[in-house]
Amino acid sequence: MTAEPGYSRQSSIRFMFRVAAVGVLVLAGYFLYVGLTDFFAADDEPPQEFWMLFVGLPLVAVGLWLAMAGFGGAAARYIAGEGAPVARDTVEHLTGGQGGNLGRTHPDDELTGGPYCRACGTRNDAEASYCDSCGKSLA
Repeated sequence: MTAEPGYSRQSSIRFMFRVAAVGVLVLAGYFLYVGLTDFFAADDEPPQEFWMLFVGLPLVAVGLWLAMAGFGGAAARYIAGEGAPVARDTVEHLTGGQGGNLGRTHPDDELTGGPYCRACGTRNDAEASYCDSCGKSLA
């Protein structure tokens, strides 16, 4: 069994990105709330806390970047799981049920027995990382 790709501490780094994203977005929300409240509550005098909007907006951008770094893998796996069956059905429809060897790099006569998918039971190529049928990881 081979090791997972990526950094050796990838799960802890991903967790730190997720925690930091929540913290930064909460802090940005506070700055935006105080800045907007002060702006709209000012009657005769100029707003005193309006500068907080200029701090809160960049914090939103940083928080969204951290969230993308922390949750990007989960989102990509979800999108792949939703898109792979649709792509397979589309190729099967366009090729008249022949399949079109989607994702394979060698001819059909050279196919070797590979692992079965734990989710749907489809047999895949020996070098496949993801199921040809449902898109789930074979590792």
